[in-house]
Amino acid sequence: MAATIRDHLEESLGEVDFPSTRDDLIDAAVGRGDPTAVQALRAIPDRDYADLAEVLRAVESADGVGR
Repeated sequence: MAATIRDHLEESLGEVDFPSTRDDLIDAAVGRGDPTAVQALRAIPDRDYADLAEVLRAVESADGVGR
């Protein structure tokens, strides 16, 4: 089964300390070498995120659909 955006984000951001800024999240995804997660994170608003669930909601909202 193909990995979803959610899978990519969970894998890339698993070690991130929250709250975290969008730029910190992007840096973490870049460090993990995950271009899919990087692209998704670049599409979300530039603000602080309290936890992974909040990031996932922002990505789904930016994408217009839940994946």
